[in-house]
Amino acid sequence: MKAGPDLVFRSTEPAESWEHGLIVGSGRVGAVVHGPGDQLRISMAHERFFLPANPRPPAPRLHPALPRLRAALGSGNPALAAEIFDAALTDAGFPELVWTDPLALCGSLTVATTGGCSTETREIDLVRGVASVACRDDSGASHRVSIVAPRDTDTIELALEADADTEMRIRLALAPVDDTPAASFAPDHTGTVTGRLRAGDTGCLEIVDVAGRLLATVTAAIPEPGVAWREDADALEARVLVPAGVRRTVRVDLSVVGQPFAPARAADWDDRLRSQERDHGSLVTSSLLDLDVAPGVGTATTGELWRDARSGSADAVRRAIEIAYVSGRSNIISSAGELPPTLQGVWQGTWRPAWSADYTMNGNVQNGALAGVGVTGTPELALSLLGLVLPHLDDYRENARRIYGADGMLLPSRMSTHGIANHVDRAYPHVFWAGAGPWILRIAADVLALTGDRSIVDDRLWELVEGVLSFGETATVVVDGIRHFSPSYSPENTPAGWATPLAVDAAVDVAAYRDAARAARLLGRARADGSLEERWDALANSLPDLAVAPDGTLAEWLDPAVPENIAHRHVSQLYPLWYDPDEMFAADSPSAAALREAARRTIDAKIAWRAHDPAPPPGRMEMAFGLGQLGQAAAALGDAEAAVRCVEWLALLHWRPSLTTTHDADSIFNLDASGALPAVVASMLTRSTMGSLHLLPALPARWPRGEVTGLRARGGIVIDRLAWDEASATVELRRLPAASWLCPAGTTMVHSGSGFTWWDEQGDADGSARVVELRDEPVTLRLRRTPRRGSTATTS
Repeated sequence: MKAGPDLVFRSTEPAESWEHGLIVGSGRVGAVVHGPGDQLRISMAHERFFLPANPRPPAPRLHPALPRLRAALGSGNPALAAEIFDAALTDAGFPELVWTDPLALCGSLTVATTGGCSTETREIDLVRGVASVACRDDSGASHRVSIVAPRDTDTIELALEADADTEMRIRLALAPVDDTPAASFAPDHTGTVTGRLRAGDTGCLEIVDVAGRLLATVTAAIPEPGVAWREDADALEARVLVPAGVRRTVRVDLSVVGQPFAPARAADWDDRLRSQERDHGSLVTSSLLDLDVAPGVGTATTGELWRDARSGSADAVRRAIEIAYVSGRSNIISSAGELPPTLQGVWQGTWRPAWSADYTMNGNVQNGALAGVGVTGTPELALSLLGLVLPHLDDYRENARRIYGADGMLLPSRMSTHGIANHVDRAYPHVFWAGAGPWILRIAADVLALTGDRSIVDDRLWELVEGVLSFGETATVVVDGIRHFSPSYSPENTPAGWATPLAVDAAVDVAAYRDAARAARLLGRARADGSLEERWDALANSLPDLAVAPDGTLAEWLDPAVPENIAHRHVSQLYPLWYDPDEMFAADSPSAAALREAARRTIDAKIAWRAHDPAPPPGRMEMAFGLGQLGQAAAALGDAEAAVRCVEWLALLHWRPSLTTTHDADSIFNLDASGALPAVVASMLTRSTMGSLHLLPALPARWPRGEVTGLRARGGIVIDRLAWDEASATVELRRLPAASWLCPAGTTMVHSGSGFTWWDEQGDADGSARVVELRDEPVTLRLRRTPRRGSTATTS
C-alpha cells in the first residue's frame, strides 16, 4: 500500500447519524460530517471542552472501613465485604455513581443547498486528512463540500464547490444535534449550556453555562466581500454564492476559555492540502501495511469491500485489514493533540455521550487508543498521556489518603477535567483499582525505550514515579513478608458467584507494579538517578507470585479460593505479556512454562466465549480493546492463529464504511479498535525487549506475503521495512542516534520466527538468533523459510 490515491476511500452508505459520519481532526479539534448531501451537518468538538456539568466531590473517605473490609475478604466472606463496602460508601456520601465531565459539542455548522440530492458519494483522504461529500441534485447539477482540520490547530476549514451556479446557506448554531446515541451511560446534559449569537462580518457563537459564564467561542468567517452573517431564530446564517468552477471557503475557529488558542495560518485550499500532506500525511504514512492483495480488490466502495470480506473472501479480508490498519492509525493521529484521544477521540455529536466520552484509564486508553502509537512509528503521540495525568498530582495524593489512608499517589480509573477518584459505586468499585499509576510509568518508559529521548523524564514525571512507589509501599498489607493488595479490583469483572467485585490481589495490580519497577529503573537511568531503585526492587520482590488458577487458566485473582470468571470482556490478567514480558513468563523454567500455558488457555477460553455469539450485547462481541488484549498476548506467545482471529474480528466487526470504529460489534462510536488493531498487527510482526528484537513472531499462514514499514522497537530501533513471502524475508533496521545510550555496545540479539531462519545459516545453534550491530546507518538482514512450522515466542 502506498500513499496517494490508494489512501482515498469512498462510500455510498448514508450517514443519518453522527456516529456514521466522516471524521477529520487536527489533534486539537475535530469535526464529524453527517446528514444528507443537501443538508450536511458538521458537528464540532475541542479536546479541552469538557462540559462542567457533573459534581466533583473529593474521593470517598473509605480508609476507616478498610480493617473490617480486609478482614471479610481475608476470611473468604464476600457477602460481608459487600455489606461493609456499601455502608462505607453511604457514610462517605456516595449514594450513586459520580460521572466525569463529558466531552461536549462546540456547536454545529450546517451547509444546505436546494434541489434535493439524488446520488451521494462520501470520501475520506487519509493522507491529507480531508473528508468530502459530493451530491448530484435532482436537476443533474453537482456540488461538493470538503472539510479539513489543519494539524495542531484550533481551526476547521471547508471548501464549497459546484459545477453550476449554486447558493449555499451556512448556518452556525449550538443545535441541532443528533442526540440519539446508540447507547447512553451518562446523564443527559441537554440544557446545561446555551448559545449566545453575535452577527456581523463573522458569525460568533458563544457557549455559556446556566449562570452566563463564557465557556467556549466558535467563530465562523467566509473570506468573500459582501457576505454577512445574520441571526435567524437560534442560529447564525450566511448565504454564499458558489459560481460554477469557483471554490469558496469557510473558516471556523474554536477556542476554549482559559486555554491557548492555535489558529491555522491563512492559506488557499491547494496550499492547505500540501501542508496537510506534509504535517498530517507524514504521520499517517509513517507506517503502512501491505498484505499483497490481488489487484482490483477493494477498489470499489468501503461498504462493498467489507461485505465481500464478511462473506469470506480471503483477499477482501486482507484488504480490509490493510485499510483498518492505516485508517485506525489516522483516526488516532487526528485525535491526539496536547491530550490523548478520549473514548470518542475528539469527536462529538450528542449531549448524552456514552460513558461521558472521557478517558477510561483501566484499559481503554492504554489497550485502545494509545496501544499502537509507539510501535507503529509515532511514539511522540503517547506523550499526550502525560499531558493528561501530570497536572493532577495533588489529586492523586488526596485519593491515596482518603481511600487507603496511604501515602503517595492513587490515580483514578476515569478522567477528563481532574484527577479525583470519585467514580465509584457498589457494582464498579473503581477506587480500589491500583493499576493506573504503574501503567502510566510503563507507557512513559516505552516512549523512552523507543526514542531514547531523555527529556521526557522531567521533574514532574519523576514526582509521579516516586508517588506511585510510595502508594505501593503504604497501601499494601504485609502478611508473612508478602505484600497484598486488599481490597483489590480487577476491571471490570466479578469473581463467579460473588456478591462483590472486590477481592485480594487482582493479578493486574501485582503485574503492573512488578512491571513498574522495571519501568522506573529505565526512567531513573535517563535522569542518572538511581535513588529509588532499592525501594522499587524491594516492593516488586515482596509481591505475590503470579499464578495458575485451579481451572488451568491464568489466575485473574491470585487467591486460589477466589473463583475465576472467564465469561467477561476484560482480560486484565494478561498484562505481563503486553509489553516487555515479565520474567515470571519469560524465564526458561517449569514455572514460567506453566504460566505461559495458562495464558494460552485463557486466550483460547476467551476467544471461544466470544465466538459463541459474536454480536453486540446481549451478544458477546463487546468492547473492542478486549480483543486487543487477547491479540497482543497471543502474539507474545507465538500464537499466530489466535492473534489473527482477533485482528479479523476487530477489522470486520468494529469498522464502519466511514472508516470509523465502534466499541461493540457495529455499535457505539468509539476509538478503541482504531488503536488496538494496529497494535496487535505490529506485535505479530515484531516484538522487542531492550536488548532483543523478534522478527515475525506470530505470522499467520493466511498472510503468506506482505510488507510493513515504519515499525519501532525498544532500544531505539527503527524497522524501516519488513517484507516476507513464501521463500524468504528481508528487514531493514537502524538505531536512532538519540537512543545510542540505551544500548552502549550497539548490539541487539535479533531472533527469527514463524518458520524462518537466517539466510546464511549463521547464528546460534538452532539458527534462530544472531547478534547484530545497529547504528544510525541502515542494516539489511535476510531470512529464509524453513520446512518447520512454528515460531520463536518472544517470552523465551
